[in-house]
Order: sequence, then structure tokens, then C-alpha cells
Amino acid sequence: MEQPDFALTQGWWYPAILGLVLISIVIFMSKKRICWKEIYIIFGLIGYIVWMVDITIAVPLDLFDIGDPQKEGLPELLLFGIIPSCLSVIYLNFYKNESKWFWVILFVILSLILEWLTVKVGLMKRWNTWWSTPVHFIAYAFFLPWLLKFIKSSETYQK
Repeated sequence: MEQPDFALTQGWWYPAILGLVLISIVIFMSKKRICWKEIYIIFGLIGYIVWMVDITIAVPLDLFDIGDPQKEGLPELLLFGIIPSCLSVIYLNFYKNESKWFWVILFVILSLILEWLTVKVGLMKRWNTWWSTPVHFIAYAFFLPWLLKFIKSSETYQK
């Protein structure tokens, strides 16, 4: 039986360390606005959405490469499945309507810096970090607050 080729490419350590730091923050942060049940739902949904966008848009259009374009590996798992989910959970835990734009701007800038570092360590290739700005803005300003409101108001959630 052939062993899976789970590639560790140049810069793999960056998403590994970032993923560990963000998961630790999610686990140990004071739960201000969301509970563990909401964290599980948000984590799973965001991870799923990011993977689906990658599979249906980024891969067919060949928008960027992460490590070896012929192989999947730990960096993809962390960059698509863990890191965006953790950032979303942390954001929603601290987000308040009264200070919405502060949190939106802070997390858009944070996300852009983290993505830029992914390019700088040589892990993400053929990508301009500025292209993500509208996606980050829409996610933080509109989609994530709506998602939390939807989860909290859902009849199935309350049962």
C-alpha cells in the first residue's frame, strides 16, 4: 500500500505556529459573546466555506499556489481549515455593534498582515495580498455578524 504524500513545503512552520497560537487563543479566551456550541458551529461552517471557495474558485482559476502545486499538505489544512475559522471565532467573541467599525478594520488589517506573511515566508506564491481586502471586509463587516445573529436566532439551535 502506497503511503500518502502529505507535503511539508517551504514555510510550513508559519501556518503550524499560527494555527497553534490561534487555537490556543480560542480555547483560553474569555467567552464574551459566544459559547462553545456557537464556536463549534462557526468553526465548522467557516472551515467548510473556505475549503469550498478554494475548490470551486481558486483551484479551477489557478489563482495561487501554496507550496508544491501538485501536492496537498499540512499548510493547506491549516490555511483553509483552521486559521480562518479561529480568526472568525475570535472576531465574533469580541465584536460589538457599538464598536463595529473598530473591530472590522482591526481584523481586516490583521488578516491582511497574516496573509502577507504567508507570501513573505514563501509558502503562498503568485498572489497579491490586496486582492483579499474586499473578501475580508465583506466577511468581517457583514457576513460574520449576520451568521452569529442567524445562529443565535435559529429555532433548531434553541432546542
